[in-house]
Amino acid sequence: MSKEIIELPAEQLRLGIYVSRLDRPWTDSPFLFQGFAIENDEELQTLRRLCKVVYVEVSVAEAEELKSAARKSPAAAPHDSDPPDPLEVLSTNPAALVNHVPVKDSVPLKTELPLAETAYGEAKHAVGAIFDNLRRGSGLDVPHLEIVVGSMVDSVFRNRDAMGWLARMKSKDDYLYGHSLAASVWALAFGRHLGLDKETLKSVGTGAMLLDIGKTRLPTELLKKAGTPSAEEWGMIHAHVDHGIELLRAAPNVDQRVLTMIATHHERLDGSGYPHKLKGDEIPLIGRIAGIVDCYDAMISERSYAGAKSAYDAVRELKRLSGIAFPAELVELFIQAVGVFPTGTLVELNTGEVGVVIGQNRFRRLRPMVILILDGQKQVREEFTKIDLLTCDENTGKSEATLWIRHGLERGAYGIDPKEYFL
Repeated sequence: MSKEIIELPAEQLRLGIYVSRLDRPWTDSPFLFQGFAIENDEELQTLRRLCKVVYVEVSVAEAEELKSAARKSPAAAPHDSDPPDPLEVLSTNPAALVNHVPVKDSVPLKTELPLAETAYGEAKHAVGAIFDNLRRGSGLDVPHLEIVVGSMVDSVFRNRDAMGWLARMKSKDDYLYGHSLAASVWALAFGRHLGLDKETLKSVGTGAMLLDIGKTRLPTELLKKAGTPSAEEWGMIHAHVDHGIELLRAAPNVDQRVLTMIATHHERLDGSGYPHKLKGDEIPLIGRIAGIVDCYDAMISERSYAGAKSAYDAVRELKRLSGIAFPAELVELFIQAVGVFPTGTLVELNTGEVGVVIGQNRFRRLRPMVILILDGQKQVREEFTKIDLLTCDENTGKSEATLWIRHGLERGAYGIDPKEYFL
């Protein structure tokens, strides 16, 4: 049967019709494949929201029928009144956000931490249940996960640092649990910094939490094996992307953006990623976001085949990879969102004093706010002093910098538990 490609107003799309081309680049849409048959109402509504017209492949008879219907129907209403997809808008020029001023937190860190702990604990329980159920062969309860992610979104909107602080304090649980939860936290912090709304953030946070669900189909001994995997084992590990897509497609009511994140979170800007070696703009924005948060948390986590990097070293590695594996402007924005010396990090100053980072200066990332715990001789100070490294030198009247961070310290250094200085 001969086929014909015709232009069709998005309002006239229907289930089962084959979409050959959009009125915009495929990379500006959440769809995984360039060409697909519309399978459900969600895909239908997404196309109607994003596009004014699409190009469909139909039989000659269907083409005449659709053209006739188009001539008889009134002109399509403009889409100008429809709210644009925030990710679609952002994808056109993320570099424009590099110098934007972030929205201030509505509550201080100390106030938010108890609320964040509750939301974090619920999310941790939900993640554990999901991975346990999948390992036993049960299905995936995405709607329940979206509820707990919604509580995390609310926390991140109140204070950008509380969830991140808890993620950095994570215990050495099952790597999949801890990594999935932390990746979601970084995605939420990143998304808030990018100016995404709560509903979009919920999808981004849910997708990040599910990036590695495909690994539940891999042998446990492979995931816990010490040392670098062999070439054959790497092949098995890489297959977790396809496994994850299969698991999500079998679950009801899954947001297309979640699927896109899982499908593209290991693709890289230079085409060196997997599974399809996409490059440049072939990788949707949401996939690039997923790749950065996944890579960052993997670097700062203990894995069976690699030790954890400090947050500072992880940021340096991301900077090295910018323009190669990840877009430079997105790396810059991510570093703004999480900080070089993140909140909760132990640091030693050039004076030998030791303190805990309690807040960020977004555009002077090496000069955060710190509470000093130990003096230069590593003795507990009689009075804990809060200083802002951005302004402390101004207060001395000196033109040159007198205080700066010499280096970050590992968690628990000098017996200091940062939690004691927040809760």
